[in-house]
Amino acid sequence: MSSRYKVLLVIFLIGTTLVVGSFPFLPVPEEPAGILVFLGRFHPVLLHFPIVLILLTLIFEGLSVYQKWSPDNKIKLPNVAPLVGPLLLVSAITTLITVIGGYLLFRSGEYQGELVSQHLWGGVLLIIALNSAAFFYWWPGAKKSNKIQAPYQGFLFLAGALVIITSHIGGTITHGQDFLTEHMPSLKAMKPAPVEQKEPAELLVFQDLIMPIIEDKCQSCHNQYKTKGGLIMTSFSSLMKGGDSEKPMLVPSQPADSELFHRITLPDDHDDKMPPPEKKQLNQEEVDLIKWWIDQGADDNMLLGSSPPDTITQLLENYLPRLFQSERLKMRQEQELESLAKELAELGDETGLVIELDPENRGFFTISMQMPPASITNHTVTELTPYAPLFTKISLPGADINDDALFEIGKMKNLKNLYLPKTCVTGEGLAYLKDLDQLESINLSNSELNNQGVLNLIHLPSVEEVYVWGAETDTLVLKALRTFLPEVKILEEEGAYF
Repeated sequence: MSSRYKVLLVIFLIGTTLVVGSFPFLPVPEEPAGILVFLGRFHPVLLHFPIVLILLTLIFEGLSVYQKWSPDNKIKLPNVAPLVGPLLLVSAITTLITVIGGYLLFRSGEYQGELVSQHLWGGVLLIIALNSAAFFYWWPGAKKSNKIQAPYQGFLFLAGALVIITSHIGGTITHGQDFLTEHMPSLKAMKPAPVEQKEPAELLVFQDLIMPIIEDKCQSCHNQYKTKGGLIMTSFSSLMKGGDSEKPMLVPSQPADSELFHRITLPDDHDDKMPPPEKKQLNQEEVDLIKWWIDQGADDNMLLGSSPPDTITQLLENYLPRLFQSERLKMRQEQELESLAKELAELGDETGLVIELDPENRGFFTISMQMPPASITNHTVTELTPYAPLFTKISLPGADINDDALFEIGKMKNLKNLYLPKTCVTGEGLAYLKDLDQLESINLSNSELNNQGVLNLIHLPSVEEVYVWGAETDTLVLKALRTFLPEVKILEEEGAYF
């Protein structure tokens, strides 16, 4: 390659690295352009090309290194070294196109959540690693310099690792977290643990009949890690909250007006059909059961009872055996959850906290103070960090903590309620909570919250109510903040402790 083309290549590599590196920091538009969404949907088609090309580049580079350090070449192999450069360049270009497509799909708002952000970062880092490898490969005199060869091969190896990690995250987003392990022979060989089967009359319709359908058919796209359309379907409360469309998911006694029923009964070729055609579909029994439940008022505490209609009784004759079989398989997960609950309870005993399962959010935990209260400090909060994604509610009234503790609390991605009254929090650290997109309520009454600190509420997009009674804030500042944040209830009340 001539010097002129090498200069152009270096400019291309540097330019694309800077552009792609900015993707995670760019704002996502509320109404993305239709043509960009159209182009973004080619991402799942394009991604297979760079995966194969990058792995081929790694293989050919390995063969060329073997040939270089084994001059005898006892295993007769063709000279593949000349192919490495072109393969590397094509890999970088196809990866760039694929990552741009993925970013456009991300901007559409169809895919949200922690895993989606990790997938985006994986693609960005992959581009940086590939471009760096290409930069050092075409560095003047690189082929003769071991000093240049080392970073080239290091970045190429890193790109290989990143393509595997990023592909795995992408597969998890598309197919669910247990896609690889669901049918492992070692797991299938395990004898299912026994599970207590309720009498049909004692079944809670939503929790025991409807929720298993949602878990099986809906939660791969609507969970705390991947919130497609802004909708989470892991509990009755999250379902009632709805998604970005702001249409009610459930309207008691009115299936036709309930977005949940509307989406699952659309024609298969409709763009809004849920689940989409490539996913596992609800069968007619499941659709009929959901319709009947909504007809009866869509109450999460409704019991099946001893005299359901004949149509529902017939439906359940086929549905219940499959349900109980599924529940036996889920029992292993429950046993793991019990083990985790015991581990966290022991941590609570050591730190002076009460850590318990959250009854409103299955699989998550709450944190509160022991009685009589122990000394809770910033260090105490730091000890919770390894379990950060598991917590939904924290209540630490009177704890000896300040804004530094909010840095660790900011890692608790699923936190919904934060109660820190009578603490030394000034509000300066509220900015650490900006990524907590499920945080709804904050209580800072009788704390050291001040005028400057309270303004950081601007950075918290999902917060709905804040208690500031007895804080060191001025009425005029709160009035201005209410005007700027009309959807947030800034309450000069003491507020309840969880």
